[in-house]
Amino acid sequence: MFEDIDYDGFKDYCKKTLSKNTVPQYQTYLRNFISYLEDNKIYSIFDYYGLKSKNPKYLEEEFLKSGKTKKDFADYNSAVKKYIEFKKGKGETMPTTSNEIQKKQANFPLNQILYGPPGTGKTYRLSKIMDNFTQNLNVKSNDDTDALYEMLKIETYTWYQVAVAILYDAAISNTNGGWLKLNNGIVNHILFKLKSIKSGSKTPIQTISSDLLFHTKMDCEYVKTQERRAPFIFEKNEKSEWHVDTKILNDECPEAIELYEKYKEIKDKKVGTSYTKENFKFITFHQSYGYEEFVEGIKPIFDDENEDGDITYEISKGIFYQCCENALLLSDYKGKLRDFCDLPKDERQKFFNENTPKYAIFIDEINRGNISKIFGELITLIEPSKRLGADDEIMVELPYSKEKFGVPSNLYIIGTMNTADRSIALMDTALRRRFEFVEMMPEYDTLNKTIIEGINVGEMLKTINERIEYLYDRDHTIGHAYFINVSDLKTLANVFKNKILPLLQEYFYDDWEKIRLVLGDSQFIKEKKSANALFKSGTDYINDKILYEIDKEAFYDEQNYLKIYNSTSSQVDEAKSANPN
Repeated sequence: MFEDIDYDGFKDYCKKTLSKNTVPQYQTYLRNFISYLEDNKIYSIFDYYGLKSKNPKYLEEEFLKSGKTKKDFADYNSAVKKYIEFKKGKGETMPTTSNEIQKKQANFPLNQILYGPPGTGKTYRLSKIMDNFTQNLNVKSNDDTDALYEMLKIETYTWYQVAVAILYDAAISNTNGGWLKLNNGIVNHILFKLKSIKSGSKTPIQTISSDLLFHTKMDCEYVKTQERRAPFIFEKNEKSEWHVDTKILNDECPEAIELYEKYKEIKDKKVGTSYTKENFKFITFHQSYGYEEFVEGIKPIFDDENEDGDITYEISKGIFYQCCENALLLSDYKGKLRDFCDLPKDERQKFFNENTPKYAIFIDEINRGNISKIFGELITLIEPSKRLGADDEIMVELPYSKEKFGVPSNLYIIGTMNTADRSIALMDTALRRRFEFVEMMPEYDTLNKTIIEGINVGEMLKTINERIEYLYDRDHTIGHAYFINVSDLKTLANVFKNKILPLLQEYFYDDWEKIRLVLGDSQFIKEKKSANALFKSGTDYINDKILYEIDKEAFYDEQNYLKIYNSTSSQVDEAKSANPN
């Protein structure tokens, strides 16, 4: 059951790095320790490595309970370390451990916002920070729900898609001819259980029942609900059993087929298979985003027992609340957040220390939503000193559920802010002081090595941004990311035509004179016909007006790009020569 151990390769490695007498000892130590790990349901060196890093004393204590000595453990452990050293020498990396993650996260403030003009790599930086909240783990058993959830990413599927996948599984396996009852069929399936755990719904049965009703075929005589939504794929019989029309799924619901196929593939995987666990969620704020989606709100549902179309309501937990619960689970507390808040303070503090694994919520475009409205009472709770587990922790009563609520100490809030976005909501001082702001501006050195047809892309961008800063402000400069993948004149022309010029039009509200100033002596923009050329007579009554047009061919002439910054350089040189002092 254990992973394939390269004993022969390890033996050769030991011969090169250890004394002759020590080599057989290390072979024996490794074999014996692997046998011990298997007996304790640890089926991978990687799994052992991660567990030991998370709780160094646990394995030793369990080992001593088996009648072995501390020396035995030290000997066995030294063999495992040597084997890991051997694997690393072959280019195989160990999974990121909790301790390693902690070291990386030590430089991160709990609450931070990356801000700057567009194209400065804020979202890219987020993706790199996400690596610090990602673990490489191994499947521990055939019913390892954590592994199954992480590999399926079931939160990306809707309730009705989960229902389709369950019924499709029944049809493929010919379980009761593909017909399942809700309460003793659908809800017993592992996909339903996973979705229930991760959705945060207090009434998951009602929720999936509503979706079954919504997506039932219009001609189904056993469903009276008038409101239906495409796709119409479910059927219900006189026994209150549900079925899905498999013939139309590829066209009507391919996502459910995808979920089923992923589920079947993963279910058959052996114990010890590696997988990636993401200890974070990623969202994007927008103008209609509210407290109800973020923390908790009221959601309409249909009841399976009430097929006449009457609507009932449930309190639905938002994504931030879910992140708080996920962060709490990493602290090894197995209950609900509301129950954790009822514990004595000294009990709560036991679950948080410097070695507690961290969780994060990443919020892209954080300033595009009404932040104060979205965060509500979180404005106080997110302070490091007010988190659960801190000496000055604070809890509040949520407005809908009336539950006690606090923010775990191991939850990071990391956002991005585009300073050039006109649709932004202002952040008030109270919220600003609870975040650390990391400015990200254009990096010209990154582009200085990019020389295309004699064009120094970094120097060109620097000149453009200096002019933008003078005519507008530094928050509306242009980031280096626009030019990262530029490799020739053709791609440079596409970037200028389709990204840079439209952005300048947006910045300067189609003020072509200012746009021309930003682009220097380039010929990308030229004057159109004058009034005299357009009108045969009567031009005396027309105010002088200059019309402009874009010369698309000019973008393929390298001289126009050189003129953007060479003109500035020549003017500087002339000034220096005129005034050598």
